[in-house]
This record gives sequence, structure tokens and C-alpha cells, in this order.
Amino acid sequence: MSGVFCLLLGGAFYLWYRRRQARLTVYRLEPYLKILEPIPLCGAPDVVWRRKGSSTLIVGDYKSRANHRIYESDIIQLSVYRFLLLHTQEKAVADYGYIHFNDGSRRRVKLLREKQISKLYERYRKVLAGNIEPSKVCRNEYCRHCSHRAICNKKN
Repeated sequence: MSGVFCLLLGGAFYLWYRRRQARLTVYRLEPYLKILEPIPLCGAPDVVWRRKGSSTLIVGDYKSRANHRIYESDIIQLSVYRFLLLHTQEKAVADYGYIHFNDGSRRRVKLLREKQISKLYERYRKVLAGNIEPSKVCRNEYCRHCSHRAICNKKN
């Protein structure tokens, strides 16, 4: 009898989970977004969701990595997409987004505010201009794929 109960409980959980997942509908897939003001940015979020019954937009990004760890760079990436949506769409944009993993799971993450993105951009410009030193990374393998490796003073 307990096996049947577990089966029923598992089925009920599955239906609840699928129903919960279905509350988001696709608004746009991989839209290329570009702005020049207040700061020049461009990007293409993997998906922009709209919650059913609401016009609020939610950014999402798919990750194919095996671990489900959320990195600071993931949050910055989604936050930039949110910034772009705020300045290109005439709809409200949620202050959170979703990281989707290849096993079908997703994690909700709180995104940076516009002011924080602007500060990161200003820091980036100062680093490129040579006015400040870039922050050191904790692992040298991050440098392998950096587009600024040729101009960086960090020794590998």
C-alpha cells in the first residue's frame, strides 16, 4: 500500500511542478537588443519570458554545464539583459531572472540594479583606458578565454 501512496504522491508532485513551469510563456527567443543610452550595450538573452496573466518580462539564460552553480558572471549577464529590456521594451521587467539547466531545472536569481550595471560599465571603461588595474581572478584558467587577455598585465 505504501508503494501506491508514493506513486500517487510522486504523480501529484509532477503535475504540480509542470503546472508551475507552465506559468511562464515565451515572449521572445534570442532577441538582439542594442542601446546607446544611458550606456552603450548590446546582447541577446536566450529567452524572455512573460508570466501568464501579466505583462511583466523575465529574462532567462540556458547553461549546459553539469553543475548547477550560479556564478557572479551569470548574474551580471542576466542583469545586462534586464537593463537592455528596460530600455527597449515598453513593459515592466522583473528584478529577477532564471538560469535554466540542461536537465530541465531552473534557478531564480536576483539581478543587479541599473545603477550597479552602470558602475560596472564605468569600471570596465577605466580598465580599458588603463586608468585602473583590473581585479585579479582567483583562477588563471579564466584568463584563457578572456577577450582582453592581450592587453592585460596579469601574468599567467
